[in-house]
Amino acid sequence: MYRQILKVIRPSCQVVSKASFQNYVMSDVLAQIERECEKFCPVPRFPPRKVTVVGAGSDVGSIASLFLKQQKVIKILALYDDDPKNKVLGVANDLAHIDTSTEVQAYQGRVFLRNALDDADVVLICGGHYVMPPCCDITDRELFFDNMHLVRTVSIACAQFCPQAIIAIQTPPVDCNFSLCMHTLKLARAYDKRKVLGVNAINTMRANQLFCSITGSDPSKSHTPVICGTGRCTRVPVFSAAKAGNFPQTQVECLTRLVREADDIICKVKNNDEQGHLSLGFSTARFVVNIMKGLFEKPTFIDSALVEQGNPEKCYNMPICATPVTIGKGGIVEYAVPNLNETESRILEDSKCDLEDMLTLGRCYAIGDEYCLNPCKVCPCCVCPPCKTCKPINRRRRNN
Repeated sequence: MYRQILKVIRPSCQVVSKASFQNYVMSDVLAQIERECEKFCPVPRFPPRKVTVVGAGSDVGSIASLFLKQQKVIKILALYDDDPKNKVLGVANDLAHIDTSTEVQAYQGRVFLRNALDDADVVLICGGHYVMPPCCDITDRELFFDNMHLVRTVSIACAQFCPQAIIAIQTPPVDCNFSLCMHTLKLARAYDKRKVLGVNAINTMRANQLFCSITGSDPSKSHTPVICGTGRCTRVPVFSAAKAGNFPQTQVECLTRLVREADDIICKVKNNDEQGHLSLGFSTARFVVNIMKGLFEKPTFIDSALVEQGNPEKCYNMPICATPVTIGKGGIVEYAVPNLNETESRILEDSKCDLEDMLTLGRCYAIGDEYCLNPCKVCPCCVCPPCKTCKPINRRRRNN
């Protein structure tokens, strides 16, 4: 009997010695110290090819996660949501039934944000409120006030738990939230302009589909970039960059208006029920997949992303602008600035004011400055006349 017990104990001893030999960290305190040391010590890192989707329980997040689950370049897909109405555990359980090699992880609640972001290579922020009915009456500023807390919280957590990750911001309005994330990371001293991108994939996909439907060309072989910003008043499609001989240049303004009003058109067709979540989720997933391919396979071209430019003088004198970029192992490795014709240049000049105002709004709420409306957006006819100066009143003292 004694010999049988020894036989059972010996294999367990070998496992323990093997674990100690591989230097496994068995304490949360030591693990935190190890992560802090990695920030200052240049040690080799073995990326797990992990993508974290923040807001995965939303409509856009769940659709994007569905397409990301099918990609071989992604080995770990972490789904996170802090909204109790969005049952991200159910979404993850549903996606886990798909027979692909991508591993699915689920985290519900703010206390698990650290676990979701730990060692992530790409963080997609796509949660929050979207343009809901009545969609035509909701301004970008009102939408920003609803979503700014989520973006700021995730940005602070990324600076602490995954400073090496590329952050892709899709939560609307992207122009404001991109500036909010950028300046939040700057305050945390974890900002790298090559690794913070505003997702502009839905606009480029719509512009390319519209261009190909008119010219009859193949959408898979055509690229129609969208520059300047991502909002309805800041997106400027560059149809002249897509080569086609029978493209009507006289209809550029009309086609630009269709791209800008695409969200409202979808809402009206759906009886003001919801936005185009299917196309939005697909384009966002393709954007993330291109980032992952650029990091781990070969440099990949992205049609458009809102980024801080490497050389603003070559980018229409705009330090922050949406342009085509190329993603490599360290993030953005190349900026491509398309040439504009006369009509597109005029539309760009009219859109610069709106983009600057949106970026200022995000920056002010990130660093705590007072926000003031951009002077170019104030109508000179609405300036109030100066108030009249009243004469002081001499009050007589009452005799007791």
